[in-house]
Amino acid sequence: MLRVKTVLFMLLVSTFFLPLPSFAERQSEPEKLEQLITKINERQSKNIKNFKKKAEAYFFETQSPEVIERLTKEFPPGEVVTIIVLSNLSKGPVKEIVKMRKTQMSWRDIAGQTGVKLKNMIKEVKDFRLGIG
Repeated sequence: MLRVKTVLFMLLVSTFFLPLPSFAERQSEPEKLEQLITKINERQSKNIKNFKKKAEAYFFETQSPEVIERLTKEFPPGEVVTIIVLSNLSKGPVKEIVKMRKTQMSWRDIAGQTGVKLKNMIKEVKDFRLGIG
């Protein structure tokens, strides 16, 4: 009888005090994007030359190596990827996005102004991150 009570007590305690994944707080889209940018920065900032090669190989159809070179001198790797992705999705020039970012505009505002959904941007940045390792 004591053993049954102990098991029931442990079950009850674990039910109330252990967080369930379904109740975990979901991140907003801007938070997800910032987290991806941070992860790319952490991994790729150690070797910028290697990052440039990976970015040139990944974006070879849409951006020239000169654009990637110029961006890596001004921005950390995560922001470089986000700028290129935003440019590709919006079909707009990189220079316009760089101008907006330099005015401290948020990614959400830039995406809104260029007509790109933040969800699509996150997917593309995530694909880049997964594609380069």
